[in-house]
Amino acid sequence: MLRQYLIICLGFLGISLSSAGFAIDCEKEQAKQAVLDICSKIESNGKSALKDVAKFRYCGSNYVWVQDSNVKMVLHPIKPRLNGRDLTKNKDEKGKLLFVEFDKAAKSNAGGDWVNYVWAKPGAEKATPKVSFVKRCGGDLGWVAGSGIWK
Repeated sequence: MLRQYLIICLGFLGISLSSAGFAIDCEKEQAKQAVLDICSKIESNGKSALKDVAKFRYCGSNYVWVQDSNVKMVLHPIKPRLNGRDLTKNKDEKGKLLFVEFDKAAKSNAGGDWVNYVWAKPGAEKATPKVSFVKRCGGDLGWVAGSGIWK
């Protein structure tokens, strides 16, 4: 009897763990799709797409930011004080030149790429691992769109 109970519990644990892994992949896929959707809007509508980008959210409160080819923030929907700022010197807590890395990753892979880093998560005591999908949007603007999720 105890053995059967243990087997059932382990089965549920296995299902729960695999579901948790799927949820992480689902979030990554949603972040990627959000960036692809925003790039499509930018490619179709140019600068006028920014009003849609500013309002766009997915998975609750996740958002997409846009930076230019000189690593200057074009639009950050959550932190508008970053808009227009040169981000070439912004580092994560491990010293990674974050927005420069976003730019490099987006330019090195036409389909977009993932960048791992650490960032201050609201409510957390220390920097938390995060991953962002970044892609260079086509068109004349040369902008990079990106969105991150907590690991």
